[in-house]
Amino acid sequence: MVKMNDMMNAILKDEKGEQSSLQLDAILAEIVSRTKKIKDCIIYDKDGTLEEEKINFNKIIQFVGDWTGYEVSCNELRFEKKSIPQSQFGVLASRLSDMLSQKFNQKKIVVYISLCDNEIELRFHTHREDERLWLDKDLNKYDMPVLCWV
Repeated sequence: MVKMNDMMNAILKDEKGEQSSLQLDAILAEIVSRTKKIKDCIIYDKDGTLEEEKINFNKIIQFVGDWTGYEVSCNELRFEKKSIPQSQFGVLASRLSDMLSQKFNQKKIVVYISLCDNEIELRFHTHREDERLWLDKDLNKYDMPVLCWV
């Protein structure tokens, strides 16, 4: 299910939806190939250097509050606006969620896309029944265009 605030809806309203592109396929493949499971979290490891035994989870959870906060803080990716057409934001979110779910035992993945200045910010986390989503249900409270794929 896709949710978005009014600002994102206005941006995407006039866009013609494209199914996919080679560039989007490459971005998705790179993200998924660089994710790994650490504790019960799906983490983007750009350099392939994260080692679970070297992470102080008690300190991290004190700082970010919960596992969702940890995941979403690790999984912040930024792209130039021109690298992903706006018409493909929904495709990016749904395909990333599906691909990560397939890779990691059918976990339900929540994906966020927001526009900040000249960048696309992409974040994701595992959906946990005992924790809330990263962003508030009322996406209109944010002062930037936001899309959430649950």
